[in-house]
Amino acid sequence: MKKRRREREASTAKEERLFSSSVSSPSVQMWATAVLLMGCAHFGCFSASAVAAAARYYVGRTALYDHENNLMDRINNLPVELLCHILSFLPTKLVFTATAFSKKWTPLCYSLSALDFHDETFKDLKTFDGFCRFVDNFMFSPLSTNQPLKSFRLNCLSGRNDKRDCDIFNAWLEAAKQRHVEELHLNLYFQTLNPIIFISQTLVHLKLEFIQLAIDTSCVDLPSLKTLHLKSVHFTNRNDYINFLSACPILEDLHAKSIYIQNANIAQEEGFKSLTFPRLVRVNINSTGDPFYGIDNVDLLFTVSGSIAQDTIFKVIPLFPNLVHIELVFCRRSLHCWDGVLQLLRHCPKLQILSIGKV
Repeated sequence: MKKRRREREASTAKEERLFSSSVSSPSVQMWATAVLLMGCAHFGCFSASAVAAAARYYVGRTALYDHENNLMDRINNLPVELLCHILSFLPTKLVFTATAFSKKWTPLCYSLSALDFHDETFKDLKTFDGFCRFVDNFMFSPLSTNQPLKSFRLNCLSGRNDKRDCDIFNAWLEAAKQRHVEELHLNLYFQTLNPIIFISQTLVHLKLEFIQLAIDTSCVDLPSLKTLHLKSVHFTNRNDYINFLSACPILEDLHAKSIYIQNANIAQEEGFKSLTFPRLVRVNINSTGDPFYGIDNVDLLFTVSGSIAQDTIFKVIPLFPNLVHIELVFCRRSLHCWDGVLQLLRHCPKLQILSIGKV
């Protein structure tokens, strides 16, 4: 996996060098970038990181040329759809700096279908409060509240970690939900979110990192969700975790890593027996001792087992009629139960790829 990651990074760097060296004059740079971004999105020619780099290059270069080249006129004459597409690859804060180029860009900023807010540059509470005011002005502006939202990303590692911040984040997410958001990525450094936020008929992709969910997730309802990624997410008890998973009936892709259950003695194995995911095809989970339930129709299974007795993991093994690829990773201090592994393999009649490793 590390080798594949290095290969992807090297490929991305090559793409960025190729893009930078392939254009020379200002006009060629502008049009090449516009065409590149449009082509990348529709045909997948370059990686997302290379596209984002190209977008930053595009906006950055527009500030360097004077009116002798009539560059601003050329930018303003680009189709609105193309301008919005270019801007969608940039952090939302950077997008608003483009309004200094032309007043035409102001309504474009409010009509973006992909929003990306992150506070990684803020060093103190004063600047964090400025970040909050910026997001408030954007999310609750009459210019944007009626615009449909494709993607909403919020990466917030600052703040006071108190109820005031929680209320702010919940209000932003409620505003995004009212705009029928389809993709939600949240990294909030263990801020507590109200489960009612996760009642959505339109949400298709959900990624939560370093988040704590308030007690009682029985209200959660995500009937359209296909992809769920959970990393370092805190639940009050196992019932809340089970309720959250049960609220995703058409889930296809599940990643669950470092799930924390505060009261692990509540709702043990019986609750997991009720889980069923008829459309699930890919699973990547950290085992916490719970047997395999509800994932028997997957094609790909990747699991990391903790430093616990492995016989609890293999206590109940269903038949995996479609499973072709398994990756099992054991912690170095864990107690291996090879009989359980063999039993798992006997329940995978179509298995083609097996990988076993240690971390």
